[in-house]
Amino acid sequence: MEVPGQDSDWRSPQFRQKVVAQIEEAMRKAGTAHTKSSQDMENHVYVKAKSRSLLYRP
Repeated sequence: MEVPGQDSDWRSPQFRQKVVAQIEEAMRKAGTAHTKSSQDMENHVYVKAKSRSLLYRP
């Protein structure tokens, strides 16, 4: 059973969009061509993650 709060907010669309934006910025700073979009990358990680700590490490 999930407890609402910080550990479950990583599944929210708002949090996921924030991660997509961070991936986009990192891709832009890297300055290299990528075969996947930031949305594709985030979705790949999200599908495999079982907790917020596996999804995102600041």
